[in-house]
Amino acid sequence: MARLTAAWAGLAVFLVHAPVALAQPGRLGGGGSLNLSLTRIVMALLLCLMLAALAALALKRGGGRIALPRLRGLVAALPAQRRVEVLETRRVSQYADVCLLRCDGREYLVLCAQQQQLLLRESECAVPAPAPASAEPAGAEGEAG
Repeated sequence: MARLTAAWAGLAVFLVHAPVALAQPGRLGGGGSLNLSLTRIVMALLLCLMLAALAALALKRGGGRIALPRLRGLVAALPAQRRVEVLETRRVSQYADVCLLRCDGREYLVLCAQQQQLLLRESECAVPAPAPASAEPAGAEGEAG
């Protein structure tokens, strides 16, 4: 019976003080206002709706599936192969790495430390650099005609 009386007393105190707490102009969490303009909110909504429409069109064109080979074609259309390749990297100490690089048909063995880089060896490539996928094989022009 004492617990029930204490619960009713707590509820009564809450109901008496609730209108005062709700009438105060304080903000939730005590933070300041967000200062978001209506234009910014509407533009974000339009951007999300356009992205959803593009995703729906992509699904509709693919018959409910997104064509991965077509996406791979987009990636293949990116810029051609880069001139500098990092073939291998090994940590030799806490502060230094040894890197094997290839650039323009030459290989370089470089020690990369915290304060300096040191060229350890430079040589011709043992294996030729792979040709870009778009290049035609040698003699392909004469076979077409």
